[in-house]
Amino acid sequence: MPFRKTLREHQRGLAVSKDGTVESFDGPQRIWVFRKRFILLARISASQKEYIRVEERNGTLKNLPGPCYTYIDPFTMNNAEVMSSISLDANEVLVVYSRDRSTSQVVRKIQYGPMLFTPSADEWLHEFIWHGTDRQNKTQKIPGGLRFTKLRVIPDQFYYNIKDVRTKDDALITVKVMMFFELRDIETMLNQTTDPIGDFINALTADVIAFGSQLTLKEFVDNTGQLNILDNYTQLRERSKAIGYEVSKVVYRGFQCNDKLQRLLSTAMERRTALRIQMESDHQEQDLTDAKLQNEIHRNEIEQKIKVEELKHRQELAKLEKKHELQLQEKDYMERLKRKKAEEQAKLENKKKIDQQRLQYLTQLHTMGVNVTDFLVSQHPRPDQVLRVVTTNDGASSTAPTVHIHP
Repeated sequence: MPFRKTLREHQRGLAVSKDGTVESFDGPQRIWVFRKRFILLARISASQKEYIRVEERNGTLKNLPGPCYTYIDPFTMNNAEVMSSISLDANEVLVVYSRDRSTSQVVRKIQYGPMLFTPSADEWLHEFIWHGTDRQNKTQKIPGGLRFTKLRVIPDQFYYNIKDVRTKDDALITVKVMMFFELRDIETMLNQTTDPIGDFINALTADVIAFGSQLTLKEFVDNTGQLNILDNYTQLRERSKAIGYEVSKVVYRGFQCNDKLQRLLSTAMERRTALRIQMESDHQEQDLTDAKLQNEIHRNEIEQKIKVEELKHRQELAKLEKKHELQLQEKDYMERLKRKKAEEQAKLENKKKIDQQRLQYLTQLHTMGVNVTDFLVSQHPRPDQVLRVVTTNDGASSTAPTVHIHP
């Protein structure tokens, strides 16, 4: 057995004496181990995304954040292991608890992402245990089916089938819904509930059962659209607000019932569908007939309008033609009147000139001593016979005498 041991760089060894004393050596060096037991310690290291959790023999826990390394000392440590740090996205948070050494009280803090979280030795994480989706049926939730430490703070949703909803006429159905929700207040959620999904399920079931109990099956089928209105979920909205959540929407996905009732509903639905299709077909035929009549009326109106426009156009043309003809007649009349006036004026001027010449002629004759009266009388010959009719009224008779003239 060699009495000297060589320790390289980044190595640590222990020399254990027979009396139980332990001496530690770090390399690089060469040590004397005569009559001593030499133990080369194992070395573990952690990267930037890891940390080393050390459990010492005195009960102390230490978390060494990476990058780091340590040696596993069996005399001072019970265990040492490399742990991964917790990475948080922007929509995830951690609820971390720690004990205040001065007051010995537990303090709670919330770590928001994005970050890489390395817990200290006196910190522990809140583990959420909620209703989770059944692997056999995604529309059913089982208690404790969901365990996690990273709490998501983004909008989420889940499917759920509400069984044994009894209608007013005592029909049992299963109502399918889908709920959308979002966490608004983490502190309120932590203080008011341990299982928000369970609270949602209970409140949702209560609202749907209350809705179905007031209606018969036929009325329920006719009013299923009301299940898409959030105002009809009173208990769900109140409970979600009390635990720090906001329910944005509930979507109705249909319902189920037993086979016999389902066959009856299917038969009734087929009959209603056939009647509705027939009624729509009749409406379409009536609409087509109405459309044809409307088109015919519209076409007749257009034809009448065209005829009226043509008549107005012809009347306007006749009016313009008559107006033009009257203008031409007026123009011709004015021209004839103007010519006649000119002719009369010319005649008057000519007669005036002749009268002036005659007057001048007679004046000259008078100045020459000629008797103008005799001259003028001589210009007109005397008649061959002169007939004079003289009527005398002697008072004997009131009637005039009758005269007969014979050539």
